[in-house]
Amino acid sequence: MSLQPQSTLQWDLNNIQWENAQILWMPSSPYENLVFDNILDKLHTILADEFAIPVYFDEHRGNQSFLIDLLSDNLAQSFTSGELREYIINIEHQLVYSGTYHKNQVKQMSEIYERVKRLLHSNINNNDNWLYGRVESMSTSKDDNALLSAMQFNCVSSN
Repeated sequence: MSLQPQSTLQWDLNNIQWENAQILWMPSSPYENLVFDNILDKLHTILADEFAIPVYFDEHRGNQSFLIDLLSDNLAQSFTSGELREYIINIEHQLVYSGTYHKNQVKQMSEIYERVKRLLHSNINNNDNWLYGRVESMSTSKDDNALLSAMQFNCVSSN
């Protein structure tokens, strides 16, 4: 026996109603994109407001940029009225150099990541967006024409 749509499929911004072979499903509350709205977008705003360096979500561009990437979204605790989630975000900073690699690029890169660490420590609790925000680890690497620093930012958020 296959299920065939028998009546309506209605989409109304925050309210979806499906009726199908005597099955009715309606969300109990409106959909909210918490990970993007409360974590990733706020992190983007903090970095963009502090630095004159572009912040992206997909790939590095230009001679210098930040890249924000969600690594994990884990349930820390569940309550009857919501849950506590831990997020791990990778923040990369890339600095492209031309010619010879020397200590000025290393100094410029370290000044940026030290400033990011201090900035995020100053925002350890970001209003209702996250709690216990911290840079857990930081690493640097070098390829033929770029330096890359990767910082692991951890925080928790409740909904």
